[in-house]
Amino acid sequence: MKKLLFFIIFTALSVGFSGEMKAQTTARTISSQKTDDGILVAYPNPTRDVLILKSKDAAVKIKTVTFFSILGAQVAEYNINSNNTELRLDKLRPGKYLMRYTMDDNTQKITQIIKQ
Repeated sequence: MKKLLFFIIFTALSVGFSGEMKAQTTARTISSQKTDDGILVAYPNPTRDVLILKSKDAAVKIKTVTFFSILGAQVAEYNINSNNTELRLDKLRPGKYLMRYTMDDNTQKITQIIKQ
């Protein structure tokens, strides 16, 4: 009976181990990209300290930008009132954030920003 139990545990561990190896081989690298949702361009994403925001329509200004942790807690808010700006994000810790922005025509969108 003990040999059968040992065999079952060994099989379960070997399946878990092979699953971990597979996850490691499918990891991807993140390169500098622009986040472009048709209304606003945000770059570089991922960013280190400065995030550049530009309105795609010169007639529409960026009104406010709010950052939320991945858990939903508000961590930063900026009043912009401009077509483009550079946001200093050096006070944010590295990680993933949700950025909600509001344009002066009351359009609101949420996009993901990665802070390195």
